[in-house]
Amino acid sequence: MPVVTAVREVDRSLADIWEFVQDFSNWAPLLRGYVKHEVRSETDSVWTLKGEAGPLSREVNLEVHITEYTPERVAFTLKGQNEAVGGGGAFIMEPSGEAPVARPRSWWQRFVDWLTGAPEPALARGSAQVTFEFTIEAQGPMGPMINAMLGPWAGEVADELLVSIGDALAIEGPA
Repeated sequence: MPVVTAVREVDRSLADIWEFVQDFSNWAPLLRGYVKHEVRSETDSVWTLKGEAGPLSREVNLEVHITEYTPERVAFTLKGQNEAVGGGGAFIMEPSGEAPVARPRSWWQRFVDWLTGAPEPALARGSAQVTFEFTIEAQGPMGPMINAMLGPWAGEVADELLVSIGDALAIEGPA
């Protein structure tokens, strides 16, 4: 059973990352092979992906069921509708780097800011480590052969997804 883990440091706050990740429509199209997804409820959706592993190319409909949904972790299970595959995974978001801290300001600096109407100095937004864990397993008589090809493919997909999410958040600009 191919199990992969990808980790990426993202120069955004946990709140910014959560705001992006909580809506599938923001990041689902960033998946390699993405065709479409259909949200059926808060916890269930169907995703259509076109997988290409070596000479094999298949369009797969996956039922995605959210099992945990917090600002620090989104966990899910997968079940193939038209193919004998299953699996699951999680996004895990943890703060890293320095916590946002305001520099100490003297009473004189605060008084001058008040007189001039200068805004409060912005806090650094911090950064977060995002981990994507992903497991997928093909079943049936061809399962072992397909799983051998899925391992490297799943690792590339996980890495690409985190890079794409980081890039998409960077394009959004400062928080």
